[in-house]
Amino acid sequence: MKSVRRSDSSGFTIVELLVVIVVIGILAAITIVSYAGISKKATEVGLQTDLTSAANKLKMYYAEYGVYPDSLDGSGCPTGSVTPADAKYCVKVSPGNTFLYSSSSPYSTFTLNETNTASTTTYQIANNTAPIYVPPHTGILTALGTPTIAAGAGPYSIVVSADGSSVYAANYSNNTVSMYSRNTSTGLLTALGTPTIATGSYPMNLAISADGTSVYVVNAVSYTISMYSRNTGTGALTALGTPTIATGTSPWGVAISADGTSVYAVNANDNTISMYSRNTGTGALTALGTPTIADPTRPRNIVVSHDGSSVYTANATSNNISMYSRNTGTGALTALGTPTIAAAGTPYSLAISVDGSSVYAVNSSGDSISMYSRNTGTGALTALGTPTIAAGTTPYGLDISSDGSSVYVINQNGDSISMYSRNTGTGALTALGTPTIATGSNPMTLAISPDGNHVYAVNGFGNTISMYARN
Repeated sequence: MKSVRRSDSSGFTIVELLVVIVVIGILAAITIVSYAGISKKATEVGLQTDLTSAANKLKMYYAEYGVYPDSLDGSGCPTGSVTPADAKYCVKVSPGNTFLYSSSSPYSTFTLNETNTASTTTYQIANNTAPIYVPPHTGILTALGTPTIAAGAGPYSIVVSADGSSVYAANYSNNTVSMYSRNTSTGLLTALGTPTIATGSYPMNLAISADGTSVYVVNAVSYTISMYSRNTGTGALTALGTPTIATGTSPWGVAISADGTSVYAVNANDNTISMYSRNTGTGALTALGTPTIADPTRPRNIVVSHDGSSVYTANATSNNISMYSRNTGTGALTALGTPTIAAAGTPYSLAISVDGSSVYAVNSSGDSISMYSRNTGTGALTALGTPTIAAGTTPYGLDISSDGSSVYVINQNGDSISMYSRNTGTGALTALGTPTIATGSNPMTLAISPDGNHVYAVNGFGNTISMYARN
């Protein structure tokens, strides 16, 4: 009998394979969406849990002392600048999250924001609320209904206190600091009853300690730092008994470490950094045993990383950024093995993100921003794959929002602010759909309120401060 060969096969047809692939794809998509949803929910639950626990700690502090802490240090502990310090009531946050605390005189209320740095998800709690979701900012600025307030002659730099209640501007043409109280809801500024205090000759930049008790101003012509104590209730400044300390030649920038123990000034005409220890009780400065360290040509600005381990300077003539490690015990600086990294052209100002992963420099002659990633272990900087992004005409000052999602740049000769969104993962900047907003004449520097809701710019020729809401 003749056998018959079977013509069918045990393999899959193309149609069957396509069906299987589509099914796998659908299942994978469902899995990814489900995981993303679970991950998002876990992040939100973690933030709410942290905030509820933190609020309970703060309320226990209130029960003992009758006030809430005026501020918390970088570890989340009450600092004791006005209200008592007490390590029993340190606020703890989960890894990968950052917090922003605010309380003002008479310290009967508080707000605490916590942000997940990876997702930029933010929740907020207050003394009388449960945790609530805070929608992300778009970053677009809008001039306030009252768009400006008068400053002194030639305002050059501006800072906002960590509690958000005060703003100060250094006026180089009449050697004063203008003092303002800030409405933390509307963002509007009001000059104090005594609106100014005298400084040295040609004040250029100023800095305020994280605990809010001290303000320092570098005076470019008198080669000094003016030292002030700050009344954390009223915001008024008072010169210390010894009101100044010597610097190098033509100090231009000043910075304070987050722990409040160190102050640094860059000296543009002798290419050095002056290093000081700070008495956290009185605010007085003392030069370190080795009082200076060499810096490249014409340093104009200086920043300290929030973890206190690194310091960076912008060097206008040598077109680079200097990188230093900081001894967190003594405050002394040491140049990194590779001490500098190139910038694009006449860098004038620097900013470092709160999470410490990014550093930015504005290039005045290059009309651009140089973008760097930061090794949080070594402090070394690396230019991003796309190393620069365009700014306006003659960019001069910049700042980063506390949530890390926005960067703003002052364009001195463009009378404008350039607005960017920041990728919190890569650090890369992207110009917003509305890329700029107008300022007054010859803007110099800007500052963002700690809550991220308002931006302030000083106008050097207009003798005003422009005030904006941040959406």
